[in-house]
Amino acid sequence: MKNIFFVFIISGFILSCSKNDSIQNFNQDESYVYFAYPTTVNNAVEKFIDSLTYSFATDEQIGITSKTIAIPINIAGQSAGKDRTYELSVVSELSSYDPALIQISNPVIHANKFQDTLFITIKRGAALAAKGQNVVIDIVPNSEFKVGHKQNRRFKLAFTDVLLQPSWWNTWTRYMGPFYKEVFQKWMQIYYLGADPSPDLYGAYPGPYYYWNNMPTSATVTWYPVTFFYIYVLKQYFINNIVYPNGDNTKDRILLP
Repeated sequence: MKNIFFVFIISGFILSCSKNDSIQNFNQDESYVYFAYPTTVNNAVEKFIDSLTYSFATDEQIGITSKTIAIPINIAGQSAGKDRTYELSVVSELSSYDPALIQISNPVIHANKFQDTLFITIKRGAALAAKGQNVVIDIVPNSEFKVGHKQNRRFKLAFTDVLLQPSWWNTWTRYMGPFYKEVFQKWMQIYYLGADPSPDLYGAYPGPYYYWNNMPTSATVTWYPVTFFYIYVLKQYFINNIVYPNGDNTKDRILLP
């Protein structure tokens, strides 16, 4: 019975490696390193994502001048009683960014750790308001580490300061009016995750569930009374405060319907 159980474990490991195109010819005396940024998708086939997009324009901390992205780095195999460095390489042909806007922390796995963190700090340069940029990074082998899961050896970070109209806006135009970045930014401040304690309407997910980046799919006041309460707060803000689109006072001030 023990032998059968052992066979199941080995078989599961082999299938997992084949499915994920993971570490080939695993040697337990070696150490392997790979990006391990977790997915937020329930029941996803893959545990880790290989790309991330960040926007200053939709950050709830309006006005920040820099942002640090923390990317988990996993190792498989042996830990060590000392700090060890792994090696990174920017894929220049796939990257398009101003080096002055990016700072990457030292790639190190600290002593006795099986997971550590790579920090990428982005500065809010003026150019980002016109066009997004991206940097693509590969993990490459060195004397300390071999490359782990093949599909997690590369990571793409895209970043921007362009504020685009969200896909849900058209559903709510009757109450929020035409898209203005000033309205959207104020809505992010007002309707943050946690402001509305409501669970999913159909009971699948507990509250807080709805917020500016996960709006109800129907603008029906009897279904989503808390959302409409905050829309009223938003409307009152623009009544009490004179705000012009892009600060241009030759245009009509912003008012909600």
